[in-house]
Amino acid sequence: MGAKVSQLERLTVRGFTLIELLIAMVLIGLMSSMAMLAMGNADHSKQQQLEIQRLAKLLELAEQEAMIRGDSIGLELVGQGYRFLSPVQGKWQPENTDAIFRQRDLPAGMSLALTLDEKPVYLAKRFGSNVHSQPQIVFTPDGAADVFQIALDLPKSELRFFVSNTVDDGLAVSSIAIKP
Repeated sequence: MGAKVSQLERLTVRGFTLIELLIAMVLIGLMSSMAMLAMGNADHSKQQQLEIQRLAKLLELAEQEAMIRGDSIGLELVGQGYRFLSPVQGKWQPENTDAIFRQRDLPAGMSLALTLDEKPVYLAKRFGSNVHSQPQIVFTPDGAADVFQIALDLPKSELRFFVSNTVDDGLAVSSIAIKP
């Protein structure tokens, strides 16, 4: 009988119970979910950073292009995107001669905000059918440009990105941490 008891004890001591396995699986699942959420926020911030850098490079290019062409180039912003404008017969028209300056729509959820000379400017949500567009920012052939700050927001992001133009620093990209 002693041999049977020790054999039973050996069988019950081996391995994990079903409850222990289930708890371990739940913990692994929770940790994986938290890691995915953290990576998801990083992806949002990365996408946001890429968009603001693209805008900054396009603004630099527009500034240089205005000097090369000897004609002004304007930027029209809406909440969901932006486009460059050129003066044609005294009226601003969407840029259509150069694909680089084509209209750009922001990815879903992202939005722009504009401050000119430290005053917030209302932006329509989307481009309208208005034939006579007006730029909020103008780059002139002499290299002069307005003082502005464009903010790029994304509700799920922990960062807010900016591209700004100042008299002292010219065009610059920056970001600040925000609480979602």
